[in-house]
Amino acid sequence: MQEKRKRGRKNLAEERRPQILDALYKCAVDKGLEGASLRVVAEEAGCPASVLLHYFKSRDNMISALVKRRTNEILDGLRAEIETDQNPEGRFEDIIDFCFSPKAQRLEGKSLFYDCCSNAHRSTSIRDTFRKQVRQQRREFVDLLSTTPRFSGLTAAEKKHLANVVIALVEGTFYILDMDGGNVSPPKMSRLLKRFIDLYAEDTLRNKYHR
Repeated sequence: MQEKRKRGRKNLAEERRPQILDALYKCAVDKGLEGASLRVVAEEAGCPASVLLHYFKSRDNMISALVKRRTNEILDGLRAEIETDQNPEGRFEDIIDFCFSPKAQRLEGKSLFYDCCSNAHRSTSIRDTFRKQVRQQRREFVDLLSTTPRFSGLTAAEKKHLANVVIALVEGTFYILDMDGGNVSPPKMSRLLKRFIDLYAEDTLRNKYHR
C-alpha cells in the first residue's frame, strides 16, 4: 500500500511539474519574466501558489527547470538530426544549419531567454543550471567535430574553442535578431560560421604539418 502511494505521488509530480512549467512559460512570454509572479503563474496553472512551491521549492527553481527543459529540447533535436544523417561531412553542415533554424529556436520566447540570463546574475541555482547546459552543449559540438573527418587532426582544446564559437555565434545571432531583426539573417550567419570553422581548421592543420 505504501509503495502504491509513493508511485501515485511520483506520477502526480510527473504530471504537475510540466503543467506548471508550461504555465510559467506562457506567463513569461506574455508578461515578461518579472511579470510572471508566483500568483500569476498559479492562476494560469489553475492551482494555489503553495502547490507551485510544493513541486519546485522556489521561483528560482522553477526558472532553472524551465531553462533546463528548453535546452534539453534543443539538444534532443540536435541529436535527432545527427542520428538521421549518416554522412559525417553532410552531418556537420546540417547540424550548423539546424542550430540557426526556427526548429531549434522558439522565437516567440526568445526574450524570455535573456530574462533568464539576467536572473542568473543574482541566482546561484539559475546560473548553475545555465553553466551545466552550456557545458552539455559544448560536449555535443565537440563530439560532432570529432566525428567529422576533416576536423580529426584538431586537438581536443581546439575543438573546444570551436564549440565555444558555435555557441556564442548562435546565441549572438538570435540576440541581434530579437533586437534588430532587419539587419541579421540566420541562414547567412550559418554559412559564415561554417566557412569560419573550415578556414580555422585548414589554417591550424596547415601550420601543424609545415612545422
